Amino acid sequence: MSSLTKSIFYKNFFNLSLNQGVNIFATIIYTPILFQRLGDENFGLIHLAFSIIIILSIIVSYGYNLNGPIKITESKSLEAENFIIRDILSLRIFNALIIFLISTPLIIFFSSDNFYKILIFSFIILLNEALNPLFFLQGKNKIFPQAVINFFSKSLYIVLIYFFVLSSDEAYLANFFYGFTALLFVFIFWLNHFINYSFPKTRFSLINLKNRINENFVLFLSSSSTHLTLNSALIILSFFINHKELGRFTLAYKIAFLIRMIPVFFIQSGLQKASNLFKKSKSDFNKYISKYFNFGLLFTFFLALLMIFFADFIIQIFANEKIEYSSNILTILSFIPFLAMLNFKNINYILVNNYKALLNKATFFTLFFMSLSSIILSYHYGGYGLAIALILTEIFSFVIHSILLKNVR
Repeated sequence: MSSLTKSIFYKNFFNLSLNQGVNIFATIIYTPILFQRLGDENFGLIHLAFSIIIILSIIVSYGYNLNGPIKITESKSLEAENFIIRDILSLRIFNALIIFLISTPLIIFFSSDNFYKILIFSFIILLNEALNPLFFLQGKNKIFPQAVINFFSKSLYIVLIYFFVLSSDEAYLANFFYGFTALLFVFIFWLNHFINYSFPKTRFSLINLKNRINENFVLFLSSSSTHLTLNSALIILSFFINHKELGRFTLAYKIAFLIRMIPVFFIQSGLQKASNLFKKSKSDFNKYISKYFNFGLLFTFFLALLMIFFADFIIQIFANEKIEYSSNILTILSFIPFLAMLNFKNINYILVNNYKALLNKATFFTLFFMSLSSIILSYHYGGYGLAIALILTEIFSFVIHSILLKNVR
């Protein structure tokens, strides 16, 4: 394996880790502020609203978070690259606006007064997701600007919630400021990019929009299943426990979810290079993914041990108080990144072979298992049951992906 290949992977992984490091550091700062000022119940509600918005965001991204980087990498000219950017951003903005228009009356009629206000003001996050430049930066192997955007947006977010989110009455501002600050710096990024590299010369086209919808429909379905599997946990749990317990579960879940992104970093960091190696040499491709698979397993295993050992201390930092329930949930969830890393080879092989139908089937089965196990275990054991269901889901996901891939090899 060439030193260039290694350097690209490590550079991308470092920048993605730096980006997530900003998230972790910012979360450590603003979580105690929100938890103490809003209380258990409102803290749970703002994250429940956030989970709903993040689930809707998969319609906005429409699968281009997965193959968008590859399309940017394979573009032959600046003009072609700009057309891809234009089509993807246009589709995402269109989807965000449609979701908002359809969802708003439903939320007003079927949500409580306090919650619908939080949810409505959270929709600005969808517009930020629509303009998220990560697909473009991954395709260019230049992820550092994403970390810069994240740093400035999170810094401004902390300032805004410190001065303006002072009590439970301002709970609706928490998610609004989160989306607004991110959107502000993302907009600055795209404005600077197009000023320097010229705006696409053709106008928005409904035909192009339709083509993009047809092109990515299967990948959208598979990514939707994955997205629902990762983000519907709090929504399911909210039907079986009170808002106070939901808030305390969210403390642990929020931390585990941040760490759960590590296997995703490994895939995102090496996908473009893995795709190129697969076309040139299957042997080099296998060596490439095996090396980082083994490293990822080792890294996430020791990380799990550290999280278990320091669970009480971590919760103390985030909540500014000792909460045994949250510490126990975090201990159970600690091995999720390790179990998720088991699927690293499978996902890479599926993506480089463009097995969209197989991915769709595997993620649908995983979603079905997660939903069923989460409902049953949450009903009987509350947050502890959901934590166990999430662990079992990661194991099931690895098994079903492996079985389906074995049938096509």
